[in-house]
Amino acid sequence: MRGNRAACEICPMVGRAVEPTPLVGRRQELESIKKLLEGSRLVTLTGVGGTGKTRLARRASIDLARAFKDGVWFVELADIEDPDLLGQTVSRAVGLKVGSGDWSASVLINFLEQRRALLVFDNCEHLAQACADLVDEILEACSGIRVLTTSQRALGLTSEALFQVPPLALPVQDGVDLETIHHYGAVRLFVDRARALGSGFELTQDNSAAVIELCRALDGIPLALELAAARIRVLSPQAMVDRLNDRYRLLSHGYAGRVPDRQRSLEASVQWTFDLCNEPERRLWAVLSVFRGGMGLEDLEEVVPAAGIEDVLGGLTGLVEKSVLLREDNGQQVRFRMLESIRLYGEQRLAASGDLERIRELHLQHFLVVAERCGAEWIGPDQVAWLERLRNDHPNIRTALQFCVDRTDEEHACRIISSLEGFWVAAGLVREARLWFERVRPLACDDNGDAPLWRLAALRVAVWFALIQVDMVTAARLVDEIEWATRGSDDDAARAHVLMARGLLLAWEGDPARGRSLIEQCVDLHRKVGNSADLAFGMVVDGMLLGFGGEVEQARQVQLEVVALTESRGELYYRSFALAMIGALSLDPSAPERSREVLEECLRMKHQLDDRLGIALSMEFMAWVAAIEEGFERAAILLGAASATWRSIGVSVDVLPFFSTRRAEGRDVVRRMLPGGRYMAAEARGEGMTLEAAIAFALGEAEGASRPAATSAPAQSSPLTRRETEVAVLVAEGLTNQQIADRLVISIRTAEAHVENILRKLGVDSRHAITAWSLGRGDSS
Repeated sequence: MRGNRAACEICPMVGRAVEPTPLVGRRQELESIKKLLEGSRLVTLTGVGGTGKTRLARRASIDLARAFKDGVWFVELADIEDPDLLGQTVSRAVGLKVGSGDWSASVLINFLEQRRALLVFDNCEHLAQACADLVDEILEACSGIRVLTTSQRALGLTSEALFQVPPLALPVQDGVDLETIHHYGAVRLFVDRARALGSGFELTQDNSAAVIELCRALDGIPLALELAAARIRVLSPQAMVDRLNDRYRLLSHGYAGRVPDRQRSLEASVQWTFDLCNEPERRLWAVLSVFRGGMGLEDLEEVVPAAGIEDVLGGLTGLVEKSVLLREDNGQQVRFRMLESIRLYGEQRLAASGDLERIRELHLQHFLVVAERCGAEWIGPDQVAWLERLRNDHPNIRTALQFCVDRTDEEHACRIISSLEGFWVAAGLVREARLWFERVRPLACDDNGDAPLWRLAALRVAVWFALIQVDMVTAARLVDEIEWATRGSDDDAARAHVLMARGLLLAWEGDPARGRSLIEQCVDLHRKVGNSADLAFGMVVDGMLLGFGGEVEQARQVQLEVVALTESRGELYYRSFALAMIGALSLDPSAPERSREVLEECLRMKHQLDDRLGIALSMEFMAWVAAIEEGFERAAILLGAASATWRSIGVSVDVLPFFSTRRAEGRDVVRRMLPGGRYMAAEARGEGMTLEAAIAFALGEAEGASRPAATSAPAQSSPLTRRETEVAVLVAEGLTNQQIADRLVISIRTAEAHVENILRKLGVDSRHAITAWSLGRGDSS
C-alpha cells in the first residue's frame, strides 16, 4: 500500500453529477462516448467553449453509473486557477477529507487503486499539464479506474482517446416542414429553452424560417442558443436575426444561478478561449478571421506569412488543439474552419489592431490568383477538383468581391468574375455573378474605345449570363457598352469578345444566321490567339445554332471537333455540352438508343462536375428521347425533374430561345399520351425528386427507372449488349476506335470501353478475334 491513510478519511461522495435540464439532441454522441470508454481508459471530450462538453460528460457519467460498482465522481475544475490545488480538488470530489498541507498523490492513489470507478475531470484546458500528470499517474497505478475529461485541448497522453463534440444538428435546406424541423437538435434546444421561460413561444410556419436562420448563424452551439432563447421575452426570432451583426451584445444576458462566469455571455465564453492562447496564436486567430467558410493549408501558407507570422504550422497546431479551428478531412483535402462567433471575435481583435484592411488586401490578392489559375487551367483534367475547391471557397470568393465593392475596385472584381465563368454556371450561381458584376460595373465606364481586356471579358460573360436568364434588355445594354468600349481597338482578343457578345444577342433575338456568322468570326480569332476555353465555348454555341437551324450534320461535325479538342486534354465541362447537343440533334426515331447512350454519358460527366445547368439540360434532352421511345411516363418524370433543376438555378426554360418551343411541343405530345391526370402526377413525381434521385432515375439506376425496351434484339444469343454488338460489327469492318466513335456519335473513350468489354466478354485478346466472332455469327452492317 502507498502512503499513510491516517492523513485522510473517507467522507460521502459529493462529486456525483446531476442534470439541471434535459439533454437535447445528443443520442448519437452519447453512444459514441460510451463505446470509447469501453475500449479506452482515458477519453477526452474536446471542442470550442459552449458546445456542451460538460453536459455530455454529466449525462454519460449518469448513464454509466451502474457499470462502475465503486462510483462515478465528477470533478469541477473551472474555478481552480492554481495547478497545485488540482490534487486536493480531486481528493475532495471523491470523498477524501484532506488538509491543505496533507495532500500527496499517494493518498489519492491508495484510495483508488482497488476500486472500479469513473473519474470525470471537467474543464481541464487551463490546467492541461497538471491534469495530464495526475491522470497519467492514476491510470498507471489504478487498473480499475477510467477517466473522462472535458477540455478545449487534448491532454496529450498516449492512452488518450479524443472525441470532438460537434455543434447540434442543423437543417441544411430551407423549406423544411415543421414536424421535420423538430428533429434537429439546435432547433429543439432553442424552442425548448424558449418555452421553459413561460413566454408562450411556439414554433410556427411564420417564425420557423427565422428560427432556422438564427440556429445556423449561431452554428448550432448550445450555449449561444440558450443565451438567444433567454431573449425571447423581449425579441422575436426575426428581431434576433436582425441583430446578429452585434451578437456579443445580443447574447450578453444569460441565466442566473450557479454557472461559471464564462457561460453567462457568449463574449465571456470566447474570451476564456482567447485567454488560453499564447500571443502568436492570438495573432494567427485574428489574421485567419478574414477567411469565410474555411480555408485549406495552401491558403494559409500564402496569406499568413505575408501577414508577418512565421510559424504557420506551430500556430495552426495550437489553434486546432484549443478548438479555435475545426479540422475537416474529406479524404482528399484537409480544411480548417472557425465557427462564426469565434471568427467574429478574431475580426474584432484584428480591427482593433488597425491591420484589418491590410489583411483583407492579402486575402483578396490570394483569391484573385486562385481565380485566375482556375481560368488558365480550366481546359484540362482538373475541372472536378477546381469546382470542388471553389465550392468550398465560395464564401471566400464572396468576401474578396465584397472587399472590391467596398473600395471601388472594379478591375479585381471583374477579373475574378470572368475567370470563374465555368464555376458560376456549374454551381447554379449565374444570378449571383450578375449581381456582383452590377455592383462594380458602374464604378468605371469611361473608356475611350480601348478598354482593358479584363473589362471586356467581364462584359462578355455578363452578356452570356443575362441571356441564360433571358434578360434581353440588360443583354442589349451590355452589348452596346462593350461595342462602345472597343470602338477604337484592333486587338484580336478584344474583337473576339465583341463578336461573341453581339452574335449571342442576335441569335437570342431571333436572327441565328447573323448571330452565327459573328460567332464563327469570333471562333476564328480565338484559334488565332490560342484561347482554348473561349474557343470551345464558341464552337459549342455555333454547333447548337447550326443544329437548331436544321444543319444537323454540320452541327454534329462542329461538336465532334469540340469533343476532339477537349477529350485529349481530359476536359469535361465543354465536352459534355458538346455531347449533349450531339445526342439531342442526332435523335433518330429509328434508333433512339444512340442518342440515349450519348446523353447518359453526358449526364455522368455533368454529375461528376455537379454542373446544375448541364444536369438540367441533359435530363431535358433525355425526356425527348424517352418520348420518342414511347416511354411517356418516364418522359414526364424527366421533364419534371429538369424543371425543378432549371428553377433552382434561376433559369426559365419555358422562355429560353431554341429550347422553349421544342419543350412545349414535346410536353404536349407526352400530355396527350398520359391523359386523366397521369401526366401531372408523373411530372410532379419528377419535380419532387432530390437531384441525386433524379440523376439515378435518368440513368436507369433507381427502382422504377427502367428504360423502354429496345425495338429489336440481336438475332442470335450473345453475351454482348445491343450496342456492343454494333461495335463488334464495326470492328469487323476494320474501323478504328476513333472511326467507331464518329460513326456512332459517341466519345472515343466510350468506344474504347466498348471494345474492352467485348474482348473481356468473348474471352479473346485481339481485334482479329472479334472480327472472326462477328463473321462467324453472320453479322453485317
